[in-house]
This record gives sequence, C-alpha cells and structure tokens, in this order.
Amino acid sequence: MFKRLALALLCALSLAAGGVERFPVEQRLDLSRLGFVDAKGKKCVVGDFKGRVVVVDFWAVWCGPCRRSLPELNALQQQGREKGTLVVIPCNLDEDLWPRSVVRFLDRNAEALPGFLSYRAQLGKAGIGSNLGHDIASFPTTLVIDGKGRLAARWSGYTEGLLVAELNRALAELAAEAAAQATEAPAP
Repeated sequence: MFKRLALALLCALSLAAGGVERFPVEQRLDLSRLGFVDAKGKKCVVGDFKGRVVVVDFWAVWCGPCRRSLPELNALQQQGREKGTLVVIPCNLDEDLWPRSVVRFLDRNAEALPGFLSYRAQLGKAGIGSNLGHDIASFPTTLVIDGKGRLAARWSGYTEGLLVAELNRALAELAAEAAAQATEAPAP
C-alpha cells in the first residue's frame, strides 16, 4: 500500500515536471535492444522497428495523468498502424497487476480505447535498467526513439498535445534523413 501511495505521489509530481529533454543526434542512446512483451506473450524489441519512429510510454493503471494520456496514445497507435512510419508502445509497469488487472482495465475502457494494445517491459538484457541505465521513476514517462533506434527525446508527466508536437519533430527528422539518403544514392 505504501509503495502505491509513494508511486502515486511521484505520478502527481511528474505532472509539474513535464520538461522535454531532447538529445542531439551524436549524443543519442541506442535503445534498439529495449524489449517488450504483450499480454499474449509476443515479444518485440525497439530494433524490430528500424526506419520508424517509436514512442514508448510507461504508464500505470492507478496513475491519473497516465489514464488521461491513453486516448491520445490509442489514436496515435492506430495512426501508426495505418501509416507505417510510427510505432506506439504503451508499456504498463504495474508489477502486481499485470496482466489480469491491466486487461480488465482495458476491457472496461474498450469503448474509449478501441484496439488499444499494451505491453510489459522485458527483463534482463532487454530490460529498462539495462538499456536506459536506470529504472522509470515517475509516471507517465514517454520516450521518442528515432528511426535508428536511438533516444531522441524523453519527458515525464502528461500535457495534452506535447506528444504530437514531439512526434511531428521526430517524423520530420525521419523524412529529412530519407530525403538525404535518396539524394546520396547513385543514379542508375
């Protein structure tokens, strides 16, 4: 109980934080080995999505700002599946509640979150600590990962529209890289 209360306090404090930390290309941390597993046991790692922008959002069922962010994540998750340039991985970190309570929460909110897929972090070499160098301390925490599997931006807390703005920045960068590669390719 104390652990949940402390985490809820961290979640509330993260609302005030909200500052975006952006990383220059040459300083980006490689997260291609960061791994996830869905409620059915299917595993993936960020490296599986090279060439696409990946959003990882760490959330918890009990976190109010997290719950407010889910409809936006759901809409982006669906758009990403349709367009193919974006992958959204909502990663639930409810240790005691995965997967039964998380699935129940999503079932109760199915109308507001149609087709929403949630994941759990893998452990060991594919785990959060092994790849980020630390665990997630506040909720929600969002990572924007570039098309090469590197950390482009991160922040804690939820501000409506912030994710879309950061995604537009990352997708524009991805498009610019693709255009640069196209002009560098030798003509036939």
